[in-house]
Amino acid sequence: MSSFSAENFGRYYLVDKIAVGGMAEVFKAKSFAQGGFEKLLVIKRILQHLSGNDEFVSMFIDEAKISVELQHPNIVQIYDFGRIRENYFIAMECVEGKDVKSILRKLAERRKLFTPEYAVYVAHEVCKGLSYAHKKSNLQGEALGIVHRDISPSNILVSYNGEVKIADFGIAKAQTSAYNTKDGVLKGKFEYMSPEQASGESIGHASDIFSTGIILHEMLTGRRLFKTDSEIRTLEKVKAVDIQPPSALNSSVVPRLDDIVMKALSKRPEDRFADAREMQAALLEHMYPATADITRENLAHFMRELFSAEMDTERNRLEAGTRMANEMWESAPEIELSEEWAEEPGMPSSGTMERAPSRLPIVALGVLGTIVMFLLGSWLLWPSSEPDPATIDGPAISSGILNLEISPATEVRIFLDGNLIGNEPIMHYGDVTPGMGIPLRIEADGYETYEIAIDIESEERLRLPITLQAAPTANARSKTKPIQSVPKTPNFGTVYFSTRPSGAEIIMNGSLVGHTPMTWTDGIAGQVYRIEYKLSNYKSDSFSLTFPQNGKSSRFARSLSASALKPGKVSVNVRSGWAEVYIDGTKIDVTPLYNHTLTAGKHTIRVKNEQSGLDSEKVITIGSDKLTRVNF
Repeated sequence: MSSFSAENFGRYYLVDKIAVGGMAEVFKAKSFAQGGFEKLLVIKRILQHLSGNDEFVSMFIDEAKISVELQHPNIVQIYDFGRIRENYFIAMECVEGKDVKSILRKLAERRKLFTPEYAVYVAHEVCKGLSYAHKKSNLQGEALGIVHRDISPSNILVSYNGEVKIADFGIAKAQTSAYNTKDGVLKGKFEYMSPEQASGESIGHASDIFSTGIILHEMLTGRRLFKTDSEIRTLEKVKAVDIQPPSALNSSVVPRLDDIVMKALSKRPEDRFADAREMQAALLEHMYPATADITRENLAHFMRELFSAEMDTERNRLEAGTRMANEMWESAPEIELSEEWAEEPGMPSSGTMERAPSRLPIVALGVLGTIVMFLLGSWLLWPSSEPDPATIDGPAISSGILNLEISPATEVRIFLDGNLIGNEPIMHYGDVTPGMGIPLRIEADGYETYEIAIDIESEERLRLPITLQAAPTANARSKTKPIQSVPKTPNFGTVYFSTRPSGAEIIMNGSLVGHTPMTWTDGIAGQVYRIEYKLSNYKSDSFSLTFPQNGKSSRFARSLSASALKPGKVSVNVRSGWAEVYIDGTKIDVTPLYNHTLTAGKHTIRVKNEQSGLDSEKVITIGSDKLTRVNF
């Protein structure tokens, strides 16, 4: 797939396009919040030209209404639903892996078959999810009557960690569905339909069991069971159910497994397994003495070996898209709440809000399912009526906004760039001319003068909590020196150092004296100093300065350019075992981890296995365009 440029979509940021279908397009997306919080998810967005099609919109809303009720580890979780501009969307769990269709296609390219062990495990996990969905009831105990109707390889996802999840309830049937299929209209993939579905008859849970049997048969044989070059012939073949057992094409399939597959593929619904739970039990019995947990770990290693190249590409695309999205989020203007949304007296304070309400983190629906169901049933008009930030009432913000919270609360004198702008300890000043190294000075009787150089961009909100230090008392001063009054004009020069990004080392005449931003008043007027700004992964910036005369000030603000360091790679392994791998606090994968791309510089690698008690970490340095191997 060609490169994708990250884009803003409401409170989400689309970082990579996964697929485009006949009804919707699917993206990997990120949501951000304060404190470095970010969440990876998937956005399924209805195609814009279908937004005015009532039938498609009804189907899309039904998918959200049905899926949000399903909270199960073998079903893709739904987080959010709504409409942004003209596009209805569903936000859901991101399963990093491949669907069964992609797995079978990759195996076919290598002239290999899915082993019976993995095929049985995948079908077993699908049955677990179907059993839950089929038996799901509402809070009144009334069965929802959910039938997926589109169980097919492209809707069964297998993660790189060996998890199996059912996706896409887009044409699912339930008692709560607002959209109903018209008589004589077939919905679903013809080659994965049950005979009764292909005949246009009423269908029940047994139809999903038949479809699961088709997938299991194809995983065991590597051959399409009903697919032909004609949709009509495919439907006729499905309705006839004239098929051979898997062992006829794969001699490693034992008779007991043949029996399970052929029972699921019985022509009459009543001859199949009574329900998905019964089929799951039969598959579990066949797996013995292996367990689902052991098989999942083995499948995880198999998936990472099979798709190692794709995993690297996907991670690189995700990292690139995330960097772009994060820059967009960081630079987005913030929105002040109107008074009607202010906290009531007595409510716990959450501090100054630094991000717009539309960027609050996603709330898991769990116990709120009933409330969300009610909202979805009401078509969730709120997202569609939410004003675009660019059109919110009020004057457009062109200058920067400075929020000061000075303690202790006392009368102060606030000077910005030499101008007095206020004397209140809590102040919101919305007319800051954008710039770098702008001197801010705060004076208060009985306290030491506070000085700092600030950087602020157009439409940026800068919040500064400031604590003043008490000035030394008369008793603390030297008794040999009389107390002098503070002159109205400073008797020293001042230099303001600042960089974007901040945090750069300030090297003065070869010695480290601090980090940006910093105010310096200890120089000798007229003396020349050699200064260098140094920051990891950025090009150094050197210059000379002449310390200003008394009462004068100079600013030295620089925008540092990122150095052209290529990223490196890391491989992590645990001898005689396995472990989860965390890099800089974020879980990445399980060992063995091969050729994972990282930015050049220092990183913390942690491996953890609760079962074996392993919990260890190392700090490593990744070289530019080099591979670093870490063994535990």
